[in-house]
Amino acid sequence: MQPESYRQRLAEIVGAENVAWDPEHLRARGWEGPLPQAVVHPPGPEQVVEVIKLACAERLKVSPAGALTKQRMGGVSRQIDLVLSLDRLNRVTDYEPADLTVTVQAGLPIRELDAALRAQGQMLPFDAPFAAEATVGGVLATNGSGARRLRYGTSRDVLLGVRFVTAEGKLVKSGGKVVKNVAGYDMGKMLLGSFGTLGVITEVTFKVFPVLPCSMTLLLGFPTAPQALQARHRILNSPFAPQALDMVDAAAGALAGEPVLSAAPFTLLVAMAGPEPAIERACRELPSLLRPDGWEKHSELTGDAEQNLWKKIQELTPAVLRAHPEAAVVKASVLLSRIGDLLEQARQAASRNGLTLATLARAGTGVVYCYLLPQPKTNGVSQAERTAKACEALLSETDRLGGRAVVEWAPPAAKEMTNLWGPLRDDFPVMQRLKEQFDPQAILNPGRFYGGI
Repeated sequence: MQPESYRQRLAEIVGAENVAWDPEHLRARGWEGPLPQAVVHPPGPEQVVEVIKLACAERLKVSPAGALTKQRMGGVSRQIDLVLSLDRLNRVTDYEPADLTVTVQAGLPIRELDAALRAQGQMLPFDAPFAAEATVGGVLATNGSGARRLRYGTSRDVLLGVRFVTAEGKLVKSGGKVVKNVAGYDMGKMLLGSFGTLGVITEVTFKVFPVLPCSMTLLLGFPTAPQALQARHRILNSPFAPQALDMVDAAAGALAGEPVLSAAPFTLLVAMAGPEPAIERACRELPSLLRPDGWEKHSELTGDAEQNLWKKIQELTPAVLRAHPEAAVVKASVLLSRIGDLLEQARQAASRNGLTLATLARAGTGVVYCYLLPQPKTNGVSQAERTAKACEALLSETDRLGGRAVVEWAPPAAKEMTNLWGPLRDDFPVMQRLKEQFDPQAILNPGRFYGGI
């Protein structure tokens, strides 16, 4: 469809100054596929409603967006006419520190939300990557989470309420603003991780948490992954309750730019937080508790050094993608007892295809990030083909181990050769019906999500 048929109407809805008809800048933000005809910046939720209504009437394909940090995640949409940028919806609309709740618009940058909460001695434990630019809506749409998932869960566990615009242009509220809210079925949570294919999130209410008074991170270096994982097992069955429990290999430590993480083949990071006496006890007792597992190096971090370390862990994926634009990132979820098996399968998949492997394991939750890094072309097989084969092998092996894996990031040429979401399962027909119910005209991010939805 030609933009002339709706150009004037868009300008009337959001103001001519809030429509960009030359979106070439999207390429620099990682846009894949044909460029859209325009980028629209609605100043409020009412204008989001009207833009979606216009898209329905004109049968325009729409891609909701925040800071565009995750445009390369997931599939490539078949066609997009409008990018619906929520960067003007960027306010804290209601904050009650005493009630431990905060309501914010979807375009609010995570860093600004963190600053507002920190000023009141509170926090949200997202730890999602791209923290300097990412928005609340983008983190929820891609189901971002981080190291403290072990203690606090995912965004689903801290989400109280959502306002969103349906694909038919209706502003809908789901959930509420109180911590105890059990009335009815929370449709809003279906938007989490849906890559903007079911609705456009405009406002969100979270429960928040107090910042704990004292913290410490214990780093233990191990010669092998099984030894590190055995120590992990011992920690999870001890009186100690870590905030985070990650394991990085030396390659990932080097990519993070943190020498202390590459000093041993595998490093276990144990983050503790709470009252000072509890942290002092952990410092005294944890190293001795784990001595039978064969750690060779041991250090403790607090203060700025500890915070800087976890920021580098948080931003590992962006660091990898900056250093290696042709890299692929496979995110796998398996039982804790299967992490070692998965790491071995990842090593074999990378080796068979002439790639370098780096890994970050959320050792307490079973989430493993496998970074497949490019190497010079060998045997006439293209980089994209070798990357695609390694990704497919990892998806298949994770499924065989009883887990689930997705290709979070990959270069476009490799995406074309890869089923990014792994084997389709019995839940796919249900997801198709949800898409048909929420977005009957398939105007929201077509082709971006699971199974090409």
